[in-house]
Amino acid sequence: MTRFVESLPLLPGALFMNDTTDRPIDRETLYGEVWAEPVSVVAPRYGLSDVGLAKICRSLAIPLPSRGYWAKVKAGKVMKRAPLPPLTKSTRAPLRLKKLSSGEQAAREATRRIAIDARKGLTEVTVPDDPGPPHPLVNAASKRLRRRDGWPEGSLVRSAPKEVLNVAVTRDALDRALQLADRLLKALATHAFDVEIDSGRGVTLLKSRETGTKMELSLTEHVRRTRHEITSAEERARKRYHDRSLWNSAVPFPHVPQYDYHPTGKLTLQVGRWPSRTWNDTPRTQLENRLEEIIAGILVLASETHARELEQARQAEERRRAIERYEFLTRRRADETERFKQLEAEATNLERALRLRAYADAVEHRERTEGGLTAELDDWLHWARAKADWLDPLIQVSDPILDAPEPKRPGYW
Repeated sequence: MTRFVESLPLLPGALFMNDTTDRPIDRETLYGEVWAEPVSVVAPRYGLSDVGLAKICRSLAIPLPSRGYWAKVKAGKVMKRAPLPPLTKSTRAPLRLKKLSSGEQAAREATRRIAIDARKGLTEVTVPDDPGPPHPLVNAASKRLRRRDGWPEGSLVRSAPKEVLNVAVTRDALDRALQLADRLLKALATHAFDVEIDSGRGVTLLKSRETGTKMELSLTEHVRRTRHEITSAEERARKRYHDRSLWNSAVPFPHVPQYDYHPTGKLTLQVGRWPSRTWNDTPRTQLENRLEEIIAGILVLASETHARELEQARQAEERRRAIERYEFLTRRRADETERFKQLEAEATNLERALRLRAYADAVEHRERTEGGLTAELDDWLHWARAKADWLDPLIQVSDPILDAPEPKRPGYW
C-alpha cells in the first residue's frame, strides 16, 4: 500500500525551542569550553563573572589554562591541554550549570555597560542648585500631609499614597522629606523621568520617557517601637472603670496602647520592586548629600528593569508560540483521527453495500432459475438494492425513512 505523508507545516512565526540553553552542562562540557575560549568569554554565558566561574572550575577539579596561554595561542603556537583528572571523594559533586539564553546574555551585557558608564560619569549627574517653585506633586503632598485630621489614631506616621506621593514620615520629618522629594523629582525630570500616582494600587511610579519602564518610588521614615509602660493616670483610669463597671455596664473600658512609637528622623528611599535599590540615611551622610549617587543608581536600576522586562516579554512570546504550536498539533491530530474514522466507516459501508447487492443478485438468480419472479419479490429486490445504494458512500442518495427525523412521542395534552 502506498502512503502519502503530509509534511509538517510551520505556523507563521513558530519557534522551535533550542534545548541547548535548558540542558544542564556537565563537568566534561565545561572543561571543553574553558579550554576552547578564555574564562572571561565563557563566564557570561552562565551569568557569572570570570572569578566566579574559575572558583567553580577549581571546586570541580577542572584545570584552567595558565597565564599567557591565550596570548601564545593567538601568536600561533600549538598548546597542549591539561588532562581532566577524575573526581575524587574529596572533590565536590559536579555542579550542573545552565546556560543563559541569547536574550538574557544580551540584556546582562547591556546592563553591565550602562552601570559602568554611570559609575564613570557619576560627576556628570547634576542636581539643580536653584530649587525654584515646588514640584506639583510635592506641593499637593505638602497640603495633604500637613492637615491635622485624617490620620490613624495612635500613629505618628502621615501617609496618603493613593492621593499624593508615597511618603510616610512623622510630622517632624515632613519638611525635610518633602524637600528631598522635590529635589529628587526635579533632577530625575532632567534625565527623562516622569512621576505619576497609581491611586488604585496606592503607589508612586517613576516612568522613563525613553523606554516606558515604570518603577515604584517610596520615601519612608524609620519609627522605633517600644513596649508601652502604663502610667499612673492610666492606672487610675482602669481603677475607676473597675469601680464603676460593677453597677454600670455601659462605662467604656479605658484604652491603653500596647506600644509607644518614637520618630528617628532616619529616612529610607526605595525604588523598584524586583530588581530594587534602597538608600538609607547614615550617621555620617544624609540622603540629600548623596543625590548624585542616588540618581546614577536609579539610571542603572532603570536599565536593569527594562532588560528584565524585555527578557520576560521574550519568554512570554516563546511560551505563547509553544502553546500555539501545541494547540495546532493537537487540533491537527484530532482532525486526522476524525477523518480516518470517517474513512473506515465509509469503507465498511461500501463492503456492506456490496454484500447486500450480492445477496439480492443471488436471490434473483435463484428465483429466475426455479420458475420466475413474483411481483412481491420484485418489490423486495428494488427495496434491497435501494438500501445498498443508501449505504454506498460513492452514491449520493437519501432514504425517506431512515434519514427522516426521529418521531416524537406525543404528550398527554
